[in-house]
Amino acid sequence: MDLLTMISISVGILSGVWGFVSASLGLITWVGFIGCTSYYASGGEFVGFKKSIYANITGVFWGMCIIICSSQFEASYWSYIFTGVFSFVMCIQAKYKKLDFIPGAFCGACCIFGTGGEWQAVIIALLCGAVLGYLSDKGGQYLYKLSEHLKSK
Repeated sequence: MDLLTMISISVGILSGVWGFVSASLGLITWVGFIGCTSYYASGGEFVGFKKSIYANITGVFWGMCIIICSSQFEASYWSYIFTGVFSFVMCIQAKYKKLDFIPGAFCGACCIFGTGGEWQAVIIALLCGAVLGYLSDKGGQYLYKLSEHLKSK
């Protein structure tokens, strides 16, 4: 079987495991899947693993900045202004190599908005999701190498 099929099998199995484990431990399942998605979208491997984590965590921080700054003012237009300012920051931070995965920053911020600011729980689930992505990728690569080895015999 080809590499994509093997990675798909690995993702399928480990996603089911993540669903069970996250529900059992009270973690935010969907946020973990965002972390896993960020891993794959950033290119995978260990470089993508680090890149997705850095971007996701900064996005959590900037999302919290939007929530906190917006809550200081009664007029709703302030939330739009702060959203614009911190969206700019999430993009411009990509000038730094370690933070050059813009979608990952927005993923982190969206998770914060989707949970109403539960930043500790979001960070834990995003980190678990990045691990899920890495393990499913490596698991698929292992299955592929194993199938190629068995095929050659």
